[in-house]
Amino acid sequence: MPDIAPVIALASGVGALAAGRSAWRRRAVNAWPSARARVDHTEVEEVHGQHRREERDDRPRRFLARVHYTFEVEGVTYRSDNGRFDGVPAFASRQEAEAHLARTPPGSTLTIRHAPDDPELTQLGERRLPLARLGLAAFLPRLCAMALWLSLR
Repeated sequence: MPDIAPVIALASGVGALAAGRSAWRRRAVNAWPSARARVDHTEVEEVHGQHRREERDDRPRRFLARVHYTFEVEGVTYRSDNGRFDGVPAFASRQEAEAHLARTPPGSTLTIRHAPDDPELTQLGERRLPLARLGLAAFLPRLCAMALWLSLR
């Protein structure tokens, strides 16, 4: 039977690098300039996770809560939505998605962060720490070291 410890070490090392890179990217996003955006409209989008028609009835549908907004940067008006960076929040029912969207009715204002070189790339909301990614980036190197230690024993 092959020794699986080196495979675990490699996988956890690669995972640690990916989690660290992701946390670093979020840090960069937190440094993006902020702007006030006005909600133009909201919509609930029904999606299917399946690609083949015969699978569509077997799996539950998901409902995306999409928010479209307009904002201004240095005198230029941009349009964007909440699916450009973090992804659109998904819900199991249309009612849950509509309740989420009710918090941001058309005409309301939001705080967004935008990429300095591409203002249409936005992140909705305030700055936030990627605690789960940081925890994963701290745990996986320990797992990698333990797997290496076991493989060298």
